[in-house]
Amino acid sequence: MQKTLTTLTANWAPSSLSQKVFLAQQVRQHEKAAATASGYQMYALMQRAGQGVFRHLKVIFPYVHNLLVVVGAGNNAGDGYVVATLAKFFGWQVTVAALDPDKPLHGDAYTAQQTWLSEGGEVIPWRDADFSIYDVVVDGILGTGLNGPVRGDALDLVHAINASSLPILSIDVPSGLNSDTGAPLGACVNADCTVTVVAQKAGLLTGQGKSYCGKLIYDDLDIADAFNAIATPHAYLVNYAHLPTLNKREANAHKGHFGRLLTLGANTGMPGSLRLTSEAALRTGAALVRAYCHSDSRLPISMGRPELMLASDQLSIHLDWSSCIAIGPGLGTDEWAVSLFNEVMSHLHSTQKPCVIDADGLNMLADSSASHQSALSKEYSVMTPHPGEAARLLGCSVTEIEQDRLKAAQSLANKYNAIAVLKGAGSIISNGEQSWICTDGNPGMATAGMGDTLTGIIAGLLAQKMTATQAALYGVCLHANAADNVAHQYGQRGMLASDLFEPLRVLVNPT
Repeated sequence: MQKTLTTLTANWAPSSLSQKVFLAQQVRQHEKAAATASGYQMYALMQRAGQGVFRHLKVIFPYVHNLLVVVGAGNNAGDGYVVATLAKFFGWQVTVAALDPDKPLHGDAYTAQQTWLSEGGEVIPWRDADFSIYDVVVDGILGTGLNGPVRGDALDLVHAINASSLPILSIDVPSGLNSDTGAPLGACVNADCTVTVVAQKAGLLTGQGKSYCGKLIYDDLDIADAFNAIATPHAYLVNYAHLPTLNKREANAHKGHFGRLLTLGANTGMPGSLRLTSEAALRTGAALVRAYCHSDSRLPISMGRPELMLASDQLSIHLDWSSCIAIGPGLGTDEWAVSLFNEVMSHLHSTQKPCVIDADGLNMLADSSASHQSALSKEYSVMTPHPGEAARLLGCSVTEIEQDRLKAAQSLANKYNAIAVLKGAGSIISNGEQSWICTDGNPGMATAGMGDTLTGIIAGLLAQKMTATQAALYGVCLHANAADNVAHQYGQRGMLASDLFEPLRVLVNPT
């Protein structure tokens, strides 16, 4: 009897606050109670936020001597005033420029402003600031409370900061970014670094938000234990290093223990996709992989990889042989593809086999009847759309998908009764109730065949008897971590999907 590959449970969740993700309202709701339980008043928490930001500022930009801190009128401004005061004490030249110098501040932000003024600091209108003389800009204009488009003077200020070409550090969230969804609200500061405090915010970790945040640093302000005890996460962060280590194979293992995977696709002129999928499954540990393709694609798929079996006819025989199915890479949408897809979905409906659906398989699923959709299950089915495919599956625009990626992934999982992997920067895995954001990966993965390779990795894990949730979590993280290893050794630009096979093999073999 072979051990299961992993001990990961269906609703696995990391325990550390640093791996949990929250909405802005959750942070506002719980931070005071967490601060009190940790022995801090709210102004002391603001001071800790400013101290944390300044500490990271010194490390990331050690050459700074002339600092511009740009503030609004909320708590983010208070953090900015604390940073300015600390920098002045440190001996830097510091200018505080306000969005509206005449607008009164309240509460802790007012206290922080008065401390700055009492130390001899001044506040100038932002339009009077000469951006060319500063080394770095600290963005403390708009925080997580922003819920409408950036307008008027604030819009002009955001544009001016972005046009300055200066390095930018944002406090908690880049001004103008929706911290829940990652969508820019009209305009957004394009930060080089963001120091987010108290808890990780969902919108900073996936999609557009990752680009606007730059390097993301998290500081729990020493209230992590208390906050963790009272707040329920909206999602979780996941990476390969934090997943339970894969179990080693038993000494008496043989190929019959590790699945019979049938991959389907590779229409005329598109053999590469299915070849990548099939080889990725082999490299992940699937023992027997058979590629079912158009007869025109047989030769290019088989060349150089004799371990792959091939088929082009008698589909029902190969479906019956399989213990797991992956359909979509290079499939196309012509008559041959539609006939193949329909037969596969009928087979899945009657057998309830583990499956992965990708690429044109997803496009046909979007157009298919409810009977095809009922062939799927969150226990054994995984779908892997990119934003364009997700938009078609949900009947909306790509813009709507990207405006709230977590919601889109949850909607996909619930509508199609499958584990959804929404690909992109900060890929999301969702079962409809619980979601995970992958922190592995890099921009070098934006190249042809990466999605096909991911499909093969997930299918290879399903073939080895992982559940759909397990296969999706491990598959996404393995794929992204392998790409990080390639980028570390060779750089991001020029990365090929097939470059992942060698590091992938290392990762799936625990030492």
